[in-house]
Amino acid sequence: MAASSRLRDLILNTRVPLVLDHFPLEWECFNGSLHDWCERFDQESPNPPAFELMALADTKTPQWERKRRSSPLHMQQFLHEYGVLEEEQTHWAAYQYKRAHEIPASCVKGIDFSSFGFPEHGNDFSLWLGSEQANTPCHYDTFGVNIVVQVHGCKSWLLFPPETPLQSTRVPYEESSVYCLENFYAPDPERMQELEALSMQAYHCNLQAGDVLIVPRHWWHYVEAKSTSLSVNYWVPLKDDMDLALDEFLVKHIVESFVKGESDQLKQYLLNPNQLEDVSATPSELYAQFERAVQSMESGQSGRKLWETDYLTQADFSRLLNTIHYTVRPLQVMSSDEFKLLLKENAKRHRADAAPSEPSPMSSTWELLVSSMCAPRVIAGMKREFFRRLRQGTSS
Repeated sequence: MAASSRLRDLILNTRVPLVLDHFPLEWECFNGSLHDWCERFDQESPNPPAFELMALADTKTPQWERKRRSSPLHMQQFLHEYGVLEEEQTHWAAYQYKRAHEIPASCVKGIDFSSFGFPEHGNDFSLWLGSEQANTPCHYDTFGVNIVVQVHGCKSWLLFPPETPLQSTRVPYEESSVYCLENFYAPDPERMQELEALSMQAYHCNLQAGDVLIVPRHWWHYVEAKSTSLSVNYWVPLKDDMDLALDEFLVKHIVESFVKGESDQLKQYLLNPNQLEDVSATPSELYAQFERAVQSMESGQSGRKLWETDYLTQADFSRLLNTIHYTVRPLQVMSSDEFKLLLKENAKRHRADAAPSEPSPMSSTWELLVSSMCAPRVIAGMKREFFRRLRQGTSS
């Protein structure tokens, strides 16, 4: 069996995150320094890209995307102004979750996931560039297994298995991401005991340049740049995703029903910025999308290569792991002391005297209603009932 095929089987069957230390990748676009990459970007891009800026002192809640402001910055300007976090700086900056087609051609040239056993990626990958403290609030991805390649700098990944009792929310709503309310960027010292109770389920790594992280399906993760960081990720599409697509259509319909006819302020609060332009569908259009998803699931057809997971026993997985000739490291649960120290250090950022960064146009009861109606187990129950009635109608 080829090395890439063995690695693919590991990726699709791992039950815990994997780190591939110093993985031998030769992607042409990243030859040279980060400055070289940024210089090429500026030369080929007609306009400066829009960076997200987020106040370091905004610590009352997770640093949701809706609270960030946009600012055009040339890449070299970003490196000059945010390359090292200075004491007088008030914000972090990031240009992240950018698909390949949004990046100049020379800056993605040679990126290929064949080494991991997935040659059919179709350039469906994303780039993430950010300064120190740039972060993504804790969430899990609805679809796929995540392959993350750290190109420059270092990122901290705090991960929890799917069954961890985090407080899921769909406010803010982003299609294919489920956030939680826990604030790992700046934990409230008064709530530290609640977070410390998660210590038996906390996994962590500092991903260094040249390392690769495999995030299994539905694992929670909080990600923060420890220095100026550039990474690339690819979500491996799975056959199980076809079933989950129905869940996401139901959530989308529920959320959009709440924002129809509401103020822009409420829409900007409830929806992640990348969802704001995607709320124009009528109920009948949403239903048509749902019906197509049902048909695809029933027929087992999708338009692209989908992969199976969990087809190896744990014993076969362990044997396969021993045949890999480079370092593949399954992450272990953090020690309780390490987890508490991480929380304690991040809690130093918490400012009890900070004013709320945004007035809420939704009452807390309304937020609870949205998140309750969209909770994964509620959506799963709706879907089960739908298929029970569908099959009952078909058989009658």
